[in-house]
Amino acid sequence: MKHIVSGQEVAVKILKAILKSGRVAHAYLLKGPAGSGKTALARQFAKGLLCLNPGPAGSGLEAGADTGLSCNMCESCSRVDKGSHPDLLIIEKEGTSIRISASHGMIMEVLTRPLISKRKVFIVDDAEALTAEAANALLKLLEEPPAYVNFILTTSNETAIPATVVSRCQVIPLRALPTGAKDDVDVEVPVDAILRASPVDLALEHSKADSQDRHRFLAALELRFAQRLFSAAMGYNRDESGEHMECELHGEHEMSGKGGDIALMENFRVLRAITRARRRLAANTNPFLVFCTLFMDIQKLITEEI
Repeated sequence: MKHIVSGQEVAVKILKAILKSGRVAHAYLLKGPAGSGKTALARQFAKGLLCLNPGPAGSGLEAGADTGLSCNMCESCSRVDKGSHPDLLIIEKEGTSIRISASHGMIMEVLTRPLISKRKVFIVDDAEALTAEAANALLKLLEEPPAYVNFILTTSNETAIPATVVSRCQVIPLRALPTGAKDDVDVEVPVDAILRASPVDLALEHSKADSQDRHRFLAALELRFAQRLFSAAMGYNRDESGEHMECELHGEHEMSGKGGDIALMENFRVLRAITRARRRLAANTNPFLVFCTLFMDIQKLITEEI
């Protein structure tokens, strides 16, 4: 796992920025459709969290490096590659579900301090398969985890995961990888226009679309704000060294002038708002109300560009 997951460069850059900043949350949710590479990326991210040579000193994290999210040279990276790292625990389905026994095992492991790395990382693959009892046990771990513990969840259906669990994770969306000539999320998302338009008018427009087009729009919106999150994370890193960053995404000129912490939290919260919109549509909530709430949330959260 020494190479970037093909087609998920934006998500990889976001995770690299998180690792370089040192501002690591206790839990992350990598969500994307089947075939998007979320499981492989979760393992690469875990490898980076456990790496003994983190930050710019680790060759895998230097500017322009293509070796992924870790140095790929230390004992920890070697043990991850061999599947023998004592501080990396992978929770997978037993049959069709993840049962309470797996959560009990996590509880026991959480109480044990790391042996090789400074962290212990738990990957929960296909988190939508958690039984209600297992999800409740995981929630208790997410509410008050030890400082040395990190959780990485993956899912292709976040609406099947309890909202209380999702709310305690930083959500990293992965794009659908197209199999044909047309990209499934190749939809223009002009953020400036969304920030200036009437939420009611926008909601009327998008609620009238069919379900497939609504899905495409939300997927494109997620990708757009994931790119903005990467921009904000990189801006935070550069601002720390007294530099200023410019970047151009989808033709929009964006600067990192806004405070790094504020910009990071704004974009994370917008991604959560999009997740809530997906859940409400899946629950057959009135599409107009869903989109009206979403656009109002976006305009409230992104405060400095109107």
